[in-house]
Amino acid sequence: MHDLTPRRTLAALALAGACVPVFAQTAQVTGGAIAGASRDGVDAFLGIPFAAAPVGDLRWRAPQPVPSWPGVRAAQTVGSDCMQDKANNPLPAGYENATSEDCLYLNAWRPHGASKPLPVMVWIHGGAFIMGSGSLPIYDGTALAKKGVLLVTLNYRLGRFGTYAHPLLSAEQSGSPVANYGLMDQMAALRWVRENAAALGGDPKNVTVFGESAGASSVNFLLTSPLARGLFDKAISQSGGASNAPQPLAAFEAAGLEWARSKGVRDGDVAALRALPAATVLDAPVRNVAAPVLDGKLVVHDTATAFRLGEAAKVPYLTGANDYEQSLMKWMPGAGPAMLAKMGEPGERILAEYLQPGVMREQAIGRMWGEMAMVEPTRRRARQQAARGVPVWLYRYSYVPEALRSIVPGAGHDNEMEMVFATPSVQARPGWSANDQKMAEQVSNYWVAFAKTGKPQVPGQPDWPQFTAGKDRLLEFSKGGAAVVPDFGRARLDMLEAAAP
Repeated sequence: MHDLTPRRTLAALALAGACVPVFAQTAQVTGGAIAGASRDGVDAFLGIPFAAAPVGDLRWRAPQPVPSWPGVRAAQTVGSDCMQDKANNPLPAGYENATSEDCLYLNAWRPHGASKPLPVMVWIHGGAFIMGSGSLPIYDGTALAKKGVLLVTLNYRLGRFGTYAHPLLSAEQSGSPVANYGLMDQMAALRWVRENAAALGGDPKNVTVFGESAGASSVNFLLTSPLARGLFDKAISQSGGASNAPQPLAAFEAAGLEWARSKGVRDGDVAALRALPAATVLDAPVRNVAAPVLDGKLVVHDTATAFRLGEAAKVPYLTGANDYEQSLMKWMPGAGPAMLAKMGEPGERILAEYLQPGVMREQAIGRMWGEMAMVEPTRRRARQQAARGVPVWLYRYSYVPEALRSIVPGAGHDNEMEMVFATPSVQARPGWSANDQKMAEQVSNYWVAFAKTGKPQVPGQPDWPQFTAGKDRLLEFSKGGAAVVPDFGRARLDMLEAAAP
């Protein structure tokens, strides 16, 4: 995560003496009227409810419609983050926001005074499905809004609140999707955007969903879910990984039953299950990934299978990964050796491709793990979609900010986000240079161009070639700027693809 100062409310900025005054802005959305504010050329609407609070009898149910409210609802403060184990999560230093089960809120930014409908970008945050928030400072939408989009960030239920199954719940909700309540929240937010984008100045017929890590994995699950068809028009997946580890529903129900028994809930008492205190449901410390579940309705296949079978939506697709994805291994001790042990002798043959002069075996294993976990699955999905005639663009991100080049060995997992949102200059990150800002403008301009037109082409910048499996051309963002690279790592990535499950 990034060491950024916490974002305050717009009202607080005004009271603190911000040099640009804050003006009220109103809109009529599902539920009633909201009042955001305009500052520095951007209108912000914060803490908008997109579904009813999933509390009490609504815990572990699909998100329900937003109740109406009287008068004008203030929308200048972010809503609570979803329940998560903040004490054991690498959240930004200094970031403070309440957590609650009542957390289904989104935030929206638009350029002030836009005269025509804006393309919409909807961000799904990462965090292993157990942590994170749409209100983290790095996701501030000010910079992207200034580039001519309506930028939306959202919360979704996490951990056991967002991914849980129990035989009682499956029986109660028979015929409906179950278990994947966090994914259901994301879909509810996308439906809200379709219905309310116009009220906020956006074009409901031009919606791009994008996300990183678990958010990118979510994008891939939404692309392949039959229940998410028609909710968005373009997709961006940043370091989405294989996304092929959802658990079978029956096994997950059995685990959920045992967990409920461990908390003193009798097998037939669904009311007692829902009455458990939130802290008991959280069950901290929480460090295991809350992967989606194969419920047969929302999640029919793991995404590796779904992409291979041609079940992903045929919408323009921009995807990629970073050059030092093995940074994730600090949270996963032993992951590299475990990968090699599972692969057996073929793994050692592939590792030989990474054991170049001057590269230690441990370093080679780390790089191989990072490419096996993130880079190869990304390229494979790009190939599969391109083979179906889907417009696809592939990237590799290797840029390291100048002040960090003597400290970190590469662009780690999630490091591209500050460039995508162009937030470091907004947040005044120490050591931010003119070249760093230039890269932030370059990356964010490509993302915005894709959202506007379905093609990531920026006047005056290198042409980003559409990906084809025959040439494997990608755009790399490095310290030299953006440049086209043909057949990046083709030999070793082909070997990894052949060995992939």
